[in-house]
Amino acid sequence: MNRESFLAGAAAVVAATPTQPTQPFLTSPFTPTLRIAAVCPQSGEDRGVGMELLRGIRAAVGYLNDQRASFNDFLILDAYDDGNRASDATVKSSFACGNPATLAVIGHLSAAATLVAEPVYAQATMPLIVPTVTDDRITARSYQNVFRLPIRDSDEGALVANYVIATGSKAPYVVTQDGDYGPAVAAGFVRRASALHVTANSSTFSLDKPDYTAAAAAVVARLPDCVVLAGNAEDMGPLMGALRSTGYAGRFVGTQGFFDPITVQLYAKLADGMVVSSAVPYYPLAPTTALNLRDYQGHYGPLSPVAAYGYAAVQLIQLAQQRSGATNRLNMIRALSNGGSFDTMTGTYSFGPTGDVLDPNCYFYVLKDGKFAYERQAHRSGFMLK
Repeated sequence: MNRESFLAGAAAVVAATPTQPTQPFLTSPFTPTLRIAAVCPQSGEDRGVGMELLRGIRAAVGYLNDQRASFNDFLILDAYDDGNRASDATVKSSFACGNPATLAVIGHLSAAATLVAEPVYAQATMPLIVPTVTDDRITARSYQNVFRLPIRDSDEGALVANYVIATGSKAPYVVTQDGDYGPAVAAGFVRRASALHVTANSSTFSLDKPDYTAAAAAVVARLPDCVVLAGNAEDMGPLMGALRSTGYAGRFVGTQGFFDPITVQLYAKLADGMVVSSAVPYYPLAPTTALNLRDYQGHYGPLSPVAAYGYAAVQLIQLAQQRSGATNRLNMIRALSNGGSFDTMTGTYSFGPTGDVLDPNCYFYVLKDGKFAYERQAHRSGFMLK
């Protein structure tokens, strides 16, 4: 599992869905156009997830072009393959910026590729929409052109702490591994718990050479009433068995790395009743997504989390351009920064000065009888009914 990818495991459930061929769009010389670019892997070991992202982007472009009014700009997409490699990301990001008509870029798939490419976009004054990477570092570098859609790791940790404490925990324990995803979530959890006057113990164990027995012993020694697993199901799943073998009988809560088919396939019985956080909304309770969702499913089948965020990125760009009439990159950055709220497939976005959403939210699902069932959102919003 690529630990830098956003919900790669969940995307793999539908990664085999065939992509319908994209038909060329015909426009007259007088049709106003909005050109955007996508940079993601279309080759290499991460091709499946990259193509899922691209599928969501292309689906949104097709739907919005079909529905556009005559006075709206026609969307044109250029796609570049970076193979999810940092070295290629630098080159392909420069290609994406090379066309002066391109007003925004959607990318990349991993933290490593995004971080190495950010200076290229900043130098080109290119708005960059980050659709999948939750790593805090993405928006911690003071670039004014970067806008992230999914909740960042530390914010997720804070919202999970709110949930765990609000649902009765007095002695929570958060455990993570020394990998790309998890430590920042755990740190956010501990800070928020402290702000709520609850002491949350925490520990970290090795990702490359995990000792689940020792990690479990460190946890149960503090007598927790709830264990929060901040990491990925593939790597941290065995810790649940190790904890149960010590006699721990309390509840498990997982972060979004556990909203994954692996949790169901390998740990359904052990994790029964486990609540996990996710950046993926429950669409039946998000009425503004109904038309877009129906169109996507009619053409491509189930909507994966990665595809949903690709779709939302296109919606965001189009809405910003329509509201502002932006015809250059700087004006597009201003529109995204100061344009108010934008309703998309994955939520409503208003961006703060760092490029993260001002009012981050996540969604909680409970694993019951081998299926994830929606429970609640972290806080009330106009996007979800409950």
